[in-house]
Amino acid sequence: MARILLVEDDELLGKAVEKLLLEENYQVVRATDGEMGLDLAEQELFDILILDLMIPTLDGFAVLKELRKHKKRLPVLILTARDNIEDRVRGLDLGADDYLVKPFATTELLARVRALLRRLGAEFEDPNLLAAGSLQFNKLTRECKIAGELQILPPKEAELLELFLLHPKQVLTREQLMNRLWGYEADVLENTLETYISKLRKRMDCEECPTIITVRGLGYRLQMNA
Repeated sequence: MARILLVEDDELLGKAVEKLLLEENYQVVRATDGEMGLDLAEQELFDILILDLMIPTLDGFAVLKELRKHKKRLPVLILTARDNIEDRVRGLDLGADDYLVKPFATTELLARVRALLRRLGAEFEDPNLLAAGSLQFNKLTRECKIAGELQILPPKEAELLELFLLHPKQVLTREQLMNRLWGYEADVLENTLETYISKLRKRMDCEECPTIITVRGLGYRLQMNA
């Protein structure tokens, strides 16, 4: 299930877009100003960012510029009433993947969201197949091939591995990982995550397989092969 960050300060429109996306079975988190949106994008894991330009505290251009310094892979759809060509060019040059002008047809918005998700999966021949070195992982079946050996991962190990493969070379904090795996309200012991990290490391302890390294004081990162 794709997780979408919506940054929109207009209350009526924000709620309408959020409802539309929820009805399509996407997970949606909404921010109402630029600083809040940037903080969420940097602290949590999302598959798509839908970004208004005319928002308080930091405008959409500033959010996008700052975001692209750290999160180069997060697809961004600008959703705005600013329809002049200069703004379109500026947004795309700053790293937006798509630009949709208000008012818009809901069917077009959903089609563009689907296109961005397809593009995200198109880095691999099979959008359900994630690969790194001698490791291959199928998101649907949870089948994992490590150095040619087939393994079926338990659900939490599979979710954890998928997050690392979807965000290679990016430091994922403990909070990000625990929130995605167990949710904000879950009562999970702090060493539970370390247990699953340790299990994955043992599975991945082979030649030409990426490794999960600890970034002291920050979290974990998937170390890819050179």
